Amino acid sequence: MKIRITPGALLLLLVLLFSKSRFFAASLLAAAFHECGHLLASRLLGIRLAALELDLCGARLFPARAIPSYPAEALLAAAGPAASLLLALLLAPLSSGLAASLRAATLSLALFNLLPIEGFDGGRILSSLLSLCLSEQRAETFVSIASYITLLLLFSLSACLLLRFGENPTLAVLSASIFARQFLPTKPRGR
Repeated sequence: MKIRITPGALLLLLVLLFSKSRFFAASLLAAAFHECGHLLASRLLGIRLAALELDLCGARLFPARAIPSYPAEALLAAAGPAASLLLALLLAPLSSGLAASLRAATLSLALFNLLPIEGFDGGRILSSLLSLCLSEQRAETFVSIASYITLLLLFSLSACLLLRFGENPTLAVLSASIFARQFLPTKPRGR
């Protein structure tokens, strides 16, 4: 399996590196555990992976071949958030600073990934489940609309929080960058 690291992932790593050290370690551990859930599920489902790409919004797995069924796609997508939630439950009795930071990071990662946004685990789960009862094209249209609405609500929430508390524009920048990646046309790469 090839591993690709985009400039956005390097930027995210730098931001985390210069934030509180406990948060940096917790974020990296939470992301690693989340991706291990996907990797374990791909192994159990017999899905061979061609590449793992780290980008600004996290990691993306690329299967070597098409995933065999919609239920397998849904299970593969759900495995990451399930692993994150499992880790948060295992950390619940612990009260150290690192355990609390890791618990918060894993819960945040799981809940954020379950949002119905294209490319996120929640969007993949929704698309797979809808494709079982609708045509693939209708399922994609529905997920695209759900992504648009979710990102609009997320950006609106971040704007309200920014106006109310005025401290940290991170959520606004994140939601705007995800919105741009999802819905703005990209230029084809030159030869």
